[in-house]
Amino acid sequence: MKIPNRLQPLVDDGLIDDVLQRLKSGKEADVYTVLCGDNIRCAKVYKEATQRSFKQAVQYQEGRKVRNTRNARAMQKGSKFGRKQQEETWQTAEVDALFRLANAGVRVPQPYLCMDGVLLMDCLLYTSPSPRDA
Repeated sequence: MKIPNRLQPLVDDGLIDDVLQRLKSGKEADVYTVLCGDNIRCAKVYKEATQRSFKQAVQYQEGRKVRNTRNARAMQKGSKFGRKQQEETWQTAEVDALFRLANAGVRVPQPYLCMDGVLLMDCLLYTSPSPRDA
């Protein structure tokens, strides 16, 4: 399979050994199964804001707080910097939620890293059930 452009830096850095297949494509991201050493993982490649089709993006992000007032103002104005910050805040919120849920013992894909709009995490399709599921 041809390696998608957004995954190439992770391959170059040795974080991903091979891209096996595209598993799913959705409105916010494409998900690929990737090989990392002997492990099969997923790489969620977030789509650029211009390529997504959220009809109710405001409601989707409602209630999220931004502590940095400069970033909050830029996001409110819709500047180029503000849109970039909004993207990073949105992606970070999902990664943070996955880490919190995993640490609380909830069976979610274990996240490993989020870099340049790519979230590398466990692929639950290829993992054995947890002891409590047996």
